[in-house]
Amino acid sequence: MWVGIDDTDSVQGGCTTYVATEVITQMEYDLIGLPRLVRLNPNIPWKTRGNGAMALHVGIGGGKRHMIGEIEGKPVYCYSHRKREANFSEMATLLEKIIRRHMKRDAQPAYVISTRKPPASLYWKAVRTLVEKEEVMAELDGTAEYRLYNGGRGIIGASAAISWRPGDRTYELITYGNEKWIERESVIAMDRACPGTFNNYDYRNEYIALLPKSTSPVFYGIRGDSVEELYRAKEMLVTSKEERWLIFETNQATDDHLQRKKISQVKPYESVIVKGYVKREPYVIKGG
Repeated sequence: MWVGIDDTDSVQGGCTTYVATEVITQMEYDLIGLPRLVRLNPNIPWKTRGNGAMALHVGIGGGKRHMIGEIEGKPVYCYSHRKREANFSEMATLLEKIIRRHMKRDAQPAYVISTRKPPASLYWKAVRTLVEKEEVMAELDGTAEYRLYNGGRGIIGASAAISWRPGDRTYELITYGNEKWIERESVIAMDRACPGTFNNYDYRNEYIALLPKSTSPVFYGIRGDSVEELYRAKEMLVTSKEERWLIFETNQATDDHLQRKKISQVKPYESVIVKGYVKREPYVIKGG
């Protein structure tokens, strides 16, 4: 069974990945494979603050077991395959409780539950173009159960996260906690010792890039190409003690949102690769 969640956060705070950790710790089922963090089209004006949706594959696990996190002192495992499906009504009841508890006032959350994935085209549309929720609902009708809150625009991201078929992929180890202290020198040392990680430290502007800039339960996040190197990187950091941590499979740094197009073919909200000439020196704007 696949569970998708999106749009529980807002500019005032919150984090959909944190909501996913709440689902994981409270459900009576196992994770099948890594939880998925899927970033969507970065150009949509009403995107969520983190622009990321969650997908969890849940059920009764079988095969090899791997530790992928820790929540309040208890290890979190995922399994290599599913032996038995989870119960629809149980998962729906749990999602209802958790989303209502954690959703922000101006958010538009939604969850999707399905025993089969929507078509991959839904992911590609959501990461590259503008998608209307009515289009997604029409795709899901008869094949999935879903619930919308406050308009429920999150159904787009929740469905796209489930429909993602990873080709290229990266990983992120995200920690959470209220006490947030980290030694700058340890971040720099880790960045230099772990070449398979990225976006740890901004040497030009001299700030720690793995720390979030907004109000959030997230403490820090280490991104990389290898799960094993994320474990090593975490051990090198000198920080206050986190309350929980979890490793996600992601589409970050894959450039899935980019399309090669002629300038005459470019549509609003698209990210494209075009040929041209640099007329003046580039400069940094807010959000980029």
